Amino acid sequence: MKIFNYHNMTKADYKAIKKHLDSSNLIIYPTETSYAVGANALDDEAVKKIFLLKKRDNLKPLPIVIKNPAMLLNIAYIKKGEEDLISIFWPGPLTILFEARTDKEYLFQSNSKYIGARVSSHAFIEELFQEIDYPIISTSANISSKESLNEISENELYRIFADYNDKEDGIIAINDGKLAGGCSTILKIDCCTRKINIVREGNNNIKERLSCYIKNINNKI
Repeated sequence: MKIFNYHNMTKADYKAIKKHLDSSNLIIYPTETSYAVGANALDDEAVKKIFLLKKRDNLKPLPIVIKNPAMLLNIAYIKKGEEDLISIFWPGPLTILFEARTDKEYLFQSNSKYIGARVSSHAFIEELFQEIDYPIISTSANISSKESLNEISENELYRIFADYNDKEDGIIAINDGKLAGGCSTILKIDCCTRKINIVREGNNNIKERLSCYIKNINNKI
């Protein structure tokens, strides 16, 4: 496992990570909440490795991070209520469930009709998207059902993922020290009532502002 210190990274390091991802490999990277496991979301071979790494049920969809809403248009629809949420809360720790397009399905969707996506405000991800042009898986860097990580070390990563045996290039981790912790809120807009439903309540710095917004919108419907 190779670990980069985020604050010392160079342009060459980002290019190396791009090459790593292009080769169906995995990264562990910082977000504005906790550390995440990532791979090219459109590369089913890479996504399969994430399910194995996390010991995650492959019937459970994986969320993604995107550079901007335009990156989502080839795989999902963006509707008016979702556009409003995007304009107010992105980039940030808010995952929205968008209706997936039906012309092609990817492994990360796990046959779901929805795709959970967000734009992250962490500068590492912003820099990475200067090199790549595909969505990245953004699921917590842990074994499924275990506590998420807001701080990492090489020994800890080896301990957590001891059963993962990748004989190719392994995992690249990006260490940004201790993160804020918590997780993103997940929302879905009901297609019939247009009400905003909370699928998972996150514990982060937009929680109160988001709760007020949802209450205000739902009361108007």
